[in-house]
Amino acid sequence: MIQGHVRLIDKDQRKAIVRTEYDDLVVLRILDGTRVDVGDIIVGALDCQGENFVLDHSKRIGVQVYIENGHRLFAPAGRGNGSRHANRSNPLLRRAVA
Repeated sequence: MIQGHVRLIDKDQRKAIVRTEYDDLVVLRILDGTRVDVGDIIVGALDCQGENFVLDHSKRIGVQVYIENGHRLFAPAGRGNGSRHANRSNPLLRRAVA
């Protein structure tokens, strides 16, 4: 289980951007019409892309979502070549990201 905080919601309240405890951003498409608010704590398998069920811990309700990009963008800082600093310093990776 991964925990994150809702950072942004689209104007239609159908998508939310969640920043996980690993500092990754995950886009959740809300399927069941449940309202989540900026600052809500979301708990679930936020690293698994596809349809899923997560818990809005702040409101203590379940939310049916589709995780659009449930994957880690970077390894945690300081862990070998996967760190953000290492990615910036590698010219091949810099070109791939740009």
